[in-house]
Amino acid sequence: MRILLVSIFLLVKGISGIPLLKSLSYSNPNLMQLRDEVSQNIERWRNHKPIFLKWRKYRIRKGDNFFKVMAKTNLNHETIASVNRLASYWDLKPGDVWIIPNMRGIARYGKKADLAKTFRTSIASIFPVPGQKGLYFIPGMRFEKLERKFLSGQAFIRPVSGRLSSNYGIRKDPFTKKSEFHRGIDIACPLGSKVKAAASGRVIFTGWKSGYGYTVILEHSAGYRTLYGHLKKILVKKGQKVKQGNVIALSGKSGKATGPHLHFEVLRKGRRIKPHFVG
Repeated sequence: MRILLVSIFLLVKGISGIPLLKSLSYSNPNLMQLRDEVSQNIERWRNHKPIFLKWRKYRIRKGDNFFKVMAKTNLNHETIASVNRLASYWDLKPGDVWIIPNMRGIARYGKKADLAKTFRTSIASIFPVPGQKGLYFIPGMRFEKLERKFLSGQAFIRPVSGRLSSNYGIRKDPFTKKSEFHRGIDIACPLGSKVKAAASGRVIFTGWKSGYGYTVILEHSAGYRTLYGHLKKILVKKGQKVKQGNVIALSGKSGKATGPHLHFEVLRKGRRIKPHFVG
């Protein structure tokens, strides 16, 4: 990775002072100006010339999706996802306000000096993301291959064979009969089915967890964790490293369960997200 030698000027007034991008229509002159700025900054960065970093904000509308916003703003996956701390391409809803820079790059938490060393650039070339304490923007940088796989959902395999019996999101709770948010997915499967690690990682929890019954939690790269609940038998120990596809438990109906199934959750930096699998 090359050293960034250009000087960068940050023009930010804070979240309240950041201009609002009112629409993603190509007839919107502010959008076209943003697209031009992104193209110019990319070219200047490649030629080691100063770039001028500005920020805008955009409120997600009904019908918007990650790829539409990315394409319309002339940015890339890494920029949109990291600046707005998205866990996946599907981590959005109407009303969300996204911060949009006029340069491609990635955002990272940490100390500026440490980030400068990691990305082989100067401290002066690392800038705070508006409204996000401790999050810094590093222009011109890209995700590693594994992080792109996690973002797209291509890093996980289905942990058990079976039928999806309850999806992620609002549902009628089978016990209270009230509409409540379901924090993962349920996969109906025969009692004692083999439960596999959805991705390679390290076991950070095994045991009884209120509501979940016997549970295993794995920690993966890029701040991701997966949770496997309602198990019959746990086959791994805390601290153990596992590879994707390794059998870590047998499915059951322990805890708050109406029948045999696996409850599966995906978390990134403590935030639960909708699971997506390869294939």
